[in-house]
Amino acid sequence: MNRTIKNVIDTRLANIKISDELKGKILSNSYKKRKTVKRVFAIAAAILCVMLSVSVMAATIPNFNKLLYTVSPQIAQFLQPIGVTSEDNGIKMEVVAAMSDDDTAVVYISMQDLTADRVDEDIDFYNYSITGLHSFTSQVISYDKASRTAIVRLLANGGSRLNGKKVTVNVNSFLSDKQSYNLFDTGIDLVKAVNDSNTSTIPLDMHNIPGGSGDLFNKLIEKGTINILKTDEMNIALPNINFAHISNIGIIDGQLHVQTKWNGNGIDDHGTFALIDSSGNRINPSNIYFGTDEKGNTKYGSEYVEYIFQVKKTELNNYRLNADHFTTSGQYTEGKWQTTFKIEAVEKSTVVDCDMNSGGIKINKVSVSPIGVSIIGNGNIKDNTNDISVSVKMNDGSILALKSVISQREDDMIICKYMPTEPIKVANVKEININGKVVRLK
Repeated sequence: MNRTIKNVIDTRLANIKISDELKGKILSNSYKKRKTVKRVFAIAAAILCVMLSVSVMAATIPNFNKLLYTVSPQIAQFLQPIGVTSEDNGIKMEVVAAMSDDDTAVVYISMQDLTADRVDEDIDFYNYSITGLHSFTSQVISYDKASRTAIVRLLANGGSRLNGKKVTVNVNSFLSDKQSYNLFDTGIDLVKAVNDSNTSTIPLDMHNIPGGSGDLFNKLIEKGTINILKTDEMNIALPNINFAHISNIGIIDGQLHVQTKWNGNGIDDHGTFALIDSSGNRINPSNIYFGTDEKGNTKYGSEYVEYIFQVKKTELNNYRLNADHFTTSGQYTEGKWQTTFKIEAVEKSTVVDCDMNSGGIKINKVSVSPIGVSIIGNGNIKDNTNDISVSVKMNDGSILALKSVISQREDDMIICKYMPTEPIKVANVKEININGKVVRLK
């Protein structure tokens, strides 16, 4: 038995309690002349039978064994071995393990290319889902080049009463062969570029775009129709980037606009900009995705991105325009990989009623499980959940900060899930701190 599985079993054995009556029955079946140490071993052996399924399952799922070496022991003790596979287009997908609570599932999937090199350390699931869940993210946690196998962690939120439910994982496409270009100076003289621009504008219906982000985004949506830069008035190349270029720069309503055009060959090409001064201070933009028709009128699409900086023309001399996180993928692979399995909750969540307002949300319940802390209430889903700081205080006085958050709406209810890097030992939790307000579990 490998050491990691042993640790998992030891941890679970420590939580198993047997009655004195059962212990007596076990001992009474031992030979009376056996030494005490043998009778004690008989107790341990009997209890171990309860846990044998974990090690047997691990032995029959090689990727589960590999996963145990990759994740921490704290995560390993909560994993449910699955071991169901699906093969298509020369690629085998296996659901290796999973864990869940009432509303969130963490699923570990291996992808192995049996015929080529389409699976690599940068594999990024593009079109995928888990039935009954929403708000998906994926992250590669390990890659074995020799076998061309990646293990990917899927995090999905938005379920309800997941314990004991059958769920189906679907993967229909993924990206690989990623090329990323992080923070670099574009070499553009902003003052000259703005002075050379005639700043012609076109209207954009903010209710007919695929999306955007940033501090200004919600305010721009509220305006309904806004003015953006006319497309293709410039063609400024970016160093080492052949999948996008700057198509216009100008000032609109006292704010700097930088527009990019993407050549359309990449499925998920993306990037952003930042204004950085001589002291290293950084200003990030808001952005808007849109497309145009053959006449140059705006329409729904993502061929262009307009970046808007809250910086005046008179301040441009103080900043350099830097590009950041420009990313393209050289490989796009499609297929139909599908598996169904029953998911079990790691343990029952602890739910506490409360009455507080924080970050634009009126919170009426807090739920704690090993996977994270859910705050449940009513409010505006557009409010920035990063304005809500959540931490967990343990009985020993230690503080566990929760940095990752997923939010979603169900009818009039908002659920924000705050997650740690390691599972929470719920039995050892004393209280939850939400923006300085305390919710006690005991």
